[in-house]
Amino acid sequence: MNTRASTLRAVPQAEARFDRAVVVLVILAGVVSALHVGKAPIAMNGVARDFGLGPADLGGMLSVFAVVGLLGSMAAGLLAMRCGDRRVLVAGLCILGLASLAGGAAPAYGWLLASRVVEGLGFVLVMVAAPAALNRLTPPARRSVVFGFWSTFMGIGIALSMLLGPMLGGWRMLWRLDAALALLMALWLAWRLPAPPVAADARPDAWQGARAVLRCWPPLRLALAFAAYNLQFFALMAFLPAFLGQRAGLSEGQAGLASAFVVVANILGNVAAGALLQRGVPAGRLMAAACTLTGALGLAVFLPAMPAPAVIPLCTLFSALAGVLPAVLLASAPGAAPAPELAPMSLGLLMQGNYLGQVLAPALAGLLLSAVGWPAVGVQIAVGALLGVVLAGAPGTRSR
Repeated sequence: MNTRASTLRAVPQAEARFDRAVVVLVILAGVVSALHVGKAPIAMNGVARDFGLGPADLGGMLSVFAVVGLLGSMAAGLLAMRCGDRRVLVAGLCILGLASLAGGAAPAYGWLLASRVVEGLGFVLVMVAAPAALNRLTPPARRSVVFGFWSTFMGIGIALSMLLGPMLGGWRMLWRLDAALALLMALWLAWRLPAPPVAADARPDAWQGARAVLRCWPPLRLALAFAAYNLQFFALMAFLPAFLGQRAGLSEGQAGLASAFVVVANILGNVAAGALLQRGVPAGRLMAAACTLTGALGLAVFLPAMPAPAVIPLCTLFSALAGVLPAVLLASAPGAAPAPELAPMSLGLLMQGNYLGQVLAPALAGLLLSAVGWPAVGVQIAVGALLGVVLAGAPGTRSR
């Protein structure tokens, strides 16, 4: 199939005037969406008290976004191709807001969990449509930097939830505030974000596009590389407060604050990667270097002989270097698509790999921790890093 002769003929906007305000607005939409991810861990104690549950009963509230994303990311890409990124992005924010309002009024935990599933659907739509919109709105010469800043949205959103959530007087207020922000952002984007211009006779064959992307090795390898990144990152982050409590002797509050600091360090790598790509550093070389360093640091952090004062600095450095990887992968995914109009589908496949790693990493790390202890978690990070190095030289590991 010649995908470049696809029936979807979007008029390119990359040559149009670069509207920084709209690009910033799309990135802020990602931050607002990430608040809905970060609110769950910070609300666990309050939810457990309100519904008479133990911490072990709340695993679904934490993992549901990753499961929904694993099942629905390609479908979200297909929807973005068929309906346009603007409509899908606004719809995703509306779903997030309305589901969060419903969750904030939940009379029982089952109601809350069901609302989290719906929130997860909205979040996946935003995660695919927002970068597709950025790719459409940004000239190729600026795309690496823009995607570097886009990749900071998760760290900023989760850190804001961790820092501000306890100040709001209860988890229900946090749910309502996040709902209001999502709905306001949806209205703002509906007003400011231009729709993708498509020729009047264009009828996108989204199913044909999905098959083309799934048969194309470069976007598939990028998706596997994202899974390898999360195999490393979430092996550390899933148990970081508990690990810092044991190894660094921190209280629960201190461990939470230190963990937020470590997450924020990831943002430095996101922005640095965009700048390095902009300067012409090859994406594959950047990925290989970052994976080599994160693999070594992951092993070092969990060594029993590692002095306690070194643990937090090493975790922070690991997080900063790991932040290079999502920025490179997000910038590379649109250019790895078999045709420019298939960029939303390529981004959907990339997010599928992202969520695959998010689902596998904590479960595997938990099994290794129970069976062997903390050093085995370091081995998982090293294996994920090695896989990333192998995939780093893949065709499509570049921005276009």
